[in-house]
Amino acid sequence: MRLLLLATSAAFLAACATASAAAPTTAAPPADVFARVGDRTITQQEVDARAADELFKLQDQIYELREQTAERLFIERAIAEAARKDKVSEEEWVELRLETGLRKPTEAELKALYEKAKKSLPADADFDSIKSELTTYLMREQRAARAKELFDELKKEKGYTVVMQGPARPRKTVEATGPSRGAADAKISIVVFADFQCPFCARAAQTVEHVLAAYPGKIRLVYRHYPLSFHKQAPKAAEAAMCANEQGHFWEYHDLLYANQEALGIEDLKGHALQLGLDVKKFTACLDTGVMRAAIDKDLAVGEKLGVKGTPAYFINGLVLSGAQPEEEFHKIIDAELARLEAK
Repeated sequence: MRLLLLATSAAFLAACATASAAAPTTAAPPADVFARVGDRTITQQEVDARAADELFKLQDQIYELREQTAERLFIERAIAEAARKDKVSEEEWVELRLETGLRKPTEAELKALYEKAKKSLPADADFDSIKSELTTYLMREQRAARAKELFDELKKEKGYTVVMQGPARPRKTVEATGPSRGAADAKISIVVFADFQCPFCARAAQTVEHVLAAYPGKIRLVYRHYPLSFHKQAPKAAEAAMCANEQGHFWEYHDLLYANQEALGIEDLKGHALQLGLDVKKFTACLDTGVMRAAIDKDLAVGEKLGVKGTPAYFINGLVLSGAQPEEEFHKIIDAELARLEAK
């Protein structure tokens, strides 16, 4: 019986081997082929090149989530260790340190916050009626700032360092033409595509001022126009800025537009020129004839080709940074670029 089983198994294996040898083989597609259309292929390299910006955003979100989670794990462990050492609960340890150095807001600080928020408050919300809410808000801000200081102290004390690098930003070739500030041979070129009616652009412009001040002589800033379709006053405001540029006052006009985004009508634009002491007759002729529209359209076309989807969009030595980002994000890219250039 055993011999019969062995013989049967051997015959079966031989038959399988013969069938396998006789069966036609289908070659596996090359590793970089993502899709096939008849006898043509679409490679992953092509797909990744077309979707580079979107892929980076997704990869960057994943990296940021991991970075935040790693930091949270570190802080939880550091606090637990410190609380055990001081023989108190973790909540007590944190609360004691968050309260250290806190002070009650002054009347002047409360009134300044009230004036800043007054436009968005109900008409019957006078200072005295919301004073306690203002106090709570400013105290909460103080605690948040103190928490950041505390966590930064812990990271420094324990030597916390993120080792894993984030995804590489797409680097694009961007023509740095347009109104500019800074030395032409600066190591860092920042080309911004922006819209004068965009509130995020106004906020980001202030951030960029701080960035320029932090790297004296190292940055050239170039402005290119990207008026969004749903901002109806933005195209004419862009033209007006270029009319001011004709008289050598682009950046002053730029700052005035962002400071007065509620005043971008045609007469407002002419009033801004008068305020800056421009030749109003020349400015008006420039604005009324629409002679600068071609320059704005050219910037729009360039931005679209680069994949600009919204404003502001920054290209730092060709590296993409989208939206009204905090100052730290600019520093990360600029510092890495300076280090890369110095290493050459």
